[in-house]
Amino acid sequence: MTCSQCGRSYPLLGDGIASLLPREPAVPAANQEYALAYKQQFHRAFETGDESMAWGIRETSPPAWIRKRERQRRAVFSVLNESAQPLHELVLCDVSAGPGDYTLGYARHFKWVLHCDLSVDSLQYALRRCRQMGIGNVFFLRVDYFALPFCRSLDRILCLDSLARGKDHEQAVLRQIQGALDPDGRAIVDFHHWWHNPLRRLGLLPQNFGQNRSYTRRQSETLLRESGIKKWKLIRFYQEFEPTEPRHKRLALVLPATRLMYEIESYPSAGDKSENEIRSGRLAG
Repeated sequence: MTCSQCGRSYPLLGDGIASLLPREPAVPAANQEYALAYKQQFHRAFETGDESMAWGIRETSPPAWIRKRERQRRAVFSVLNESAQPLHELVLCDVSAGPGDYTLGYARHFKWVLHCDLSVDSLQYALRRCRQMGIGNVFFLRVDYFALPFCRSLDRILCLDSLARGKDHEQAVLRQIQGALDPDGRAIVDFHHWWHNPLRRLGLLPQNFGQNRSYTRRQSETLLRESGIKKWKLIRFYQEFEPTEPRHKRLALVLPATRLMYEIESYPSAGDKSENEIRSGRLAG
């Protein structure tokens, strides 16, 4: 693959993964430990036939955790399905797609799906799973989350379970997502809200999220605003139960959500080019 703007060639890795990494990682340097780990993953060599497993896969997860993940997958799809445009005409991109729970679960509903991740393990695991399921409309792309190779060309973007590293990290990713959306595009992102449990707020249960960040609604919306995002819709997600069920509706009214999900709208910028150029989807060199 060759970029039409800069002439740079991008390699194909193994049997179906395209590397669209920039020359050097663009990770924010505020969190030095995370930045070091990110750079190590960025420079990791791809090895054909690697049978490594990804983080958060079904094979190593307890049934209760799997049920929570499936609940969120249904909740996210219900938001995607509210689109006025038929989903089978749209391209879905999952940034930090991990083992492919969303990309592979939604693939049959969309025209094309882009499974984007930096991790070699996640990409190879999801590719193997895709082949086993017989899915043919998913493209596997190795990308840098802080330098996405898309220029205002994507219909729908997901970024879930990823915005938990701190302000600089979150804002950098959000700006990339905003810049990758088509003018009519939408993105769904989520923020962890681990303090939703009142016992943990009171100190009766321990803090259980390590170095990751938890956000209140005010904090998450401040991040969105400071990242240049102007329009969004809040969707409260509860991992523990189905809020659409009548017996759970009262609980959803009084309990803080486990995750704060936002549907983000794109917006035309003053520097936009013509409609044809926007929709051409050229790779950014």
